[in-house]
Amino acid sequence: EAFSDFLDSQKGERGISDFFSDRPQILYWRFCRSGGHCRFLFKEFPLGSQYKVDYVILNSYSGVWEVMFIELEPVDDRVFTRQGVPTKKLARALKQLDDWKEYYDTNKAQIRADLVNWAKRKDILHYSDSRVISNMSGDYLADPASYLADSYHIIIGRRDHISRDSHKRKATYKFSHHIEIMSYDRVKDLVDFRYRNPEPWLKEEKN
Repeated sequence: EAFSDFLDSQKGERGISDFFSDRPQILYWRFCRSGGHCRFLFKEFPLGSQYKVDYVILNSYSGVWEVMFIELEPVDDRVFTRQGVPTKKLARALKQLDDWKEYYDTNKAQIRADLVNWAKRKDILHYSDSRVISNMSGDYLADPASYLADSYHIIIGRRDHISRDSHKRKATYKFSHHIEIMSYDRVKDLVDFRYRNPEPWLKEEKN
């Protein structure tokens, strides 16, 4: 209930960004419900000198390193106009993520090196040992042969502010544009479920 009230009070994205910075495990579990062998989360991760990603999750399990690029947009944005087209904020975010994807495709070696560096020095999740960036399969992040799987995500708006048709339109971006768009209520769903009885989860996250 407190988180729901918090979302109701938000204007823009700064407040929710600070919230995730203080509670990074919530953002991690929203995107990594089954967990991973190696878990890191970074705030304001740079892509060269051109771009800065609000949050990046680095999650590894057997044979793959997932790299999730996450853009936060205003909690109170309407997402789509009455005409069914993206709002200015969403349109800008979609263009930005397209730019990130293009940069990623042409600068993978540098991004890999930056991920290793940030995992050692700037992780805010504090779950995995930062001294050796490797998963249980023995795949080292620094090894160019280890597989990186990139994905792109936008969190924007509230569920109640999106019409049924707009929900369908939003879902198509994941398949046609390879970008997932979700509302902040998807995060709230996770909070409602995972922290209904928080004690077992807190124990897990401390271990």
